Amino acid sequence: MIWNEARECMSRDQMADLQGKQLVKLVGYMYRNVGYYRKKMKRLGLEPGDIRGIEDLCKLPFTTNEDLQDAYPNGMFAVPMSKLVRYGTIDSVSGTERIVGYTQNDLNLWSECMARSIAMAGLSQNDVIQIAYDPENWVEGLGALSGAERIGATTIPMHTDKKKDLMSAIRKFHVTGIIGTPSYLMHMARMIEKKGMSGGLVKAAVCGGTFWTDKTRKKIQDVIGIRMYDIYGMDELMGLGVAGECKCQKGMHVQEDYFIAEILDTETLIAVADGVLGEIVFTTLQKQGIPLIRFRTMNITRINHEKCECGRTSARIDRICNRASDIVYIRGNRILLFSIENALSELREIKASYIVTIKKEHGLDIVDVCIESSQSNELMQSDNGESVKRCVAAAVGKIIGMKPNVYIRENGGTLLYNRRKVTIIDERRY
Repeated sequence: MIWNEARECMSRDQMADLQGKQLVKLVGYMYRNVGYYRKKMKRLGLEPGDIRGIEDLCKLPFTTNEDLQDAYPNGMFAVPMSKLVRYGTIDSVSGTERIVGYTQNDLNLWSECMARSIAMAGLSQNDVIQIAYDPENWVEGLGALSGAERIGATTIPMHTDKKKDLMSAIRKFHVTGIIGTPSYLMHMARMIEKKGMSGGLVKAAVCGGTFWTDKTRKKIQDVIGIRMYDIYGMDELMGLGVAGECKCQKGMHVQEDYFIAEILDTETLIAVADGVLGEIVFTTLQKQGIPLIRFRTMNITRINHEKCECGRTSARIDRICNRASDIVYIRGNRILLFSIENALSELREIKASYIVTIKKEHGLDIVDVCIESSQSNELMQSDNGESVKRCVAAAVGKIIGMKPNVYIRENGGTLLYNRRKVTIIDERRY
């Protein structure tokens, strides 16, 4: 099912023309309304009249996370506060907070993008869709809920902290589709496998919000017997729905009438050819609250502009494989930080979060792992936590090629304000 055929199937020439016209309007809009961005353009000697079409995109300055932090709290807003209908916050690993705001037009745009992504997974007005997200990440749930209701589906919004209720609801309401995180679907698969249950009528799941692998997808699909579809987004851009995977499962279709996607070399920041890995950079064409021009996501992927077998002509991106900042060297070993996150997240028997700190002592790289839990007394109960520390040390050591220092933070407090299962800090960068 193609939700918006006129936009999702337009020719590449039509799309380029549409994006060019929208880009010209966007630059003028931001120049008039966002002082922070106007100063950036003036420093480069640019005025709105210098941008005449999509071919001039490369002249424009990048927007970075540092820009968003410098402009905190509202220096990037393009509308007065009275025009906003919703606020949100984004927490970074460094502990700083950023504010995002949405106009009603922005929320309508988000709903449309989610509707397209849900339809790509084969779900429609005839389906009952469970929206399952953690309470801390429920902003993604709101976007999913709006999109599911837009296509006319029956929705069941539920928090994943009540997993027994979630499984009960699947059977009780004859759920046919799920929108949630890969970790929730993995939990569901384990319950089905453990209790010899079936996945019921569920036929498709749209999963996003965290990194996951093809191995994870295959395992869940084999156990539950459903198709799982990728979806991509960032809170800075809008939320989930910036790109979604169709039934051909050969990449995620970018909503190109709303977002321009560029893939750039991570060193030169020059565009690379289709099929070449690089950093994906987005320009939001129709956002009103906090529009962004050439926002550096630090996400690594590749792009394909060929027409898809599903009939859509929109560009497709691969699943995000890692972030540009997520590759580090520890004692000469090239380490993908996601591998550390994945190894610790797999320790499901340990109910805790982790802060991994990489630093130098006497010229040598050292890795510390702090285990934090509201139930730290239970972790320490049997052998003063030694078995837990050994388990964590083995998981991380296998990835980094050396033994880390592991300790349990006994007071149950947190060193950083964040919502991550695993937080990694490389102090060598500061």
